[in-house]
Amino acid sequence: EVLQSKAVAERTVIIYMAADNNLTEIVRGDTAEMIKGKGLIPENVNFVIYLDDNTHKPALYELSAKNGMKKLKESDEEHCSTDGETMLKVLREIQHYFPARHYGITFWSHASGWVPRRNTFGVDETPGATAIKQEMEISVLRDVLTQLPKFDYIFFDACFMQSVEVACELRHQADWMIGSPAEIPGPGAPYDKIMGALCLGDAKGIVEGYDSGYPGRYDEYYYTGTLLSCIYLPEIEPLAQATGHYLLPFYQDRALPSVEGFQAYCTKLSMFTHCYDMRTTMCRLLSEQDYVAWMALFDKAVPLRTLSSTRTWNAVYCHTPHVKDPACYGGVSMFVPMEEYEFYGWNKEFQKTSWYAAMGWPETGW
Repeated sequence: EVLQSKAVAERTVIIYMAADNNLTEIVRGDTAEMIKGKGLIPENVNFVIYLDDNTHKPALYELSAKNGMKKLKESDEEHCSTDGETMLKVLREIQHYFPARHYGITFWSHASGWVPRRNTFGVDETPGATAIKQEMEISVLRDVLTQLPKFDYIFFDACFMQSVEVACELRHQADWMIGSPAEIPGPGAPYDKIMGALCLGDAKGIVEGYDSGYPGRYDEYYYTGTLLSCIYLPEIEPLAQATGHYLLPFYQDRALPSVEGFQAYCTKLSMFTHCYDMRTTMCRLLSEQDYVAWMALFDKAVPLRTLSSTRTWNAVYCHTPHVKDPACYGGVSMFVPMEEYEFYGWNKEFQKTSWYAAMGWPETGW
């Protein structure tokens, strides 16, 4: 069947599932949840799924309240879904056949935030794939999205992506960014609970629906909780300026304040130790007056963050996945330079980020 371009819809919702890895088994549960919630898809909204797993060739599907899940097109050959050219081609094709006044996108896979060569976004393990790259750095994702119409929201159903560094890189590509600063439970979002919010472009609704699924039991396994937030990207630059104003005096001349009171989202140094809760960091370092002033900007940029009733999250890379100070919890991670990171080259990579420049880090010598 030859695909025909549809009439312009109110919104096209894109689910980009880079699942050609050990997450393939989880695909079935999440697509089943989407089908369960198909009644929440309005007639004037397109719901399109790109799925690349290790059981079939990459394919496009459309989900609707009327027709359920329908395969539209299957690729003739394997390709790497975390390759920039491949992603751009797929997303352009979706927007060509499903034009809309608004777009929202979900990126579904493994991920690890902004640090390069750390499974930054997605993992594609396709044997013999023509693309060499198996994981996508945030700068590449930014460059792909720059070539597409601006999204209402970017939702990362993936670990560690809700970092202020990622948000700053993508600040011109969407209005909202949704995700977790830490690891997420294996099953990810409970899609039947967020279908309506995805279709309406309701960032806060996506967070609240996701949060309502945890703590919970999936496939006989009990997941204790998840940490989530939504970031309003137009407020990222003012937040960067304010954060630089209040934080950088503590780091002048390569000074190093103690990170002992910071909320770590990872405790395995060789992996993802760059994840500290942004708000808790500021809460620990700033005077009460400065903290209140800074929080006025943070609340504009991060108007909603949820903390599971257990104050915990499911973790492999954190020995103590427990929020120590809920009053200071912010739901967004932030990197702070440390001498230990010199070995891994993380401080040098940090210098390449938009956040590093926007915050004014160069003046500290870090």
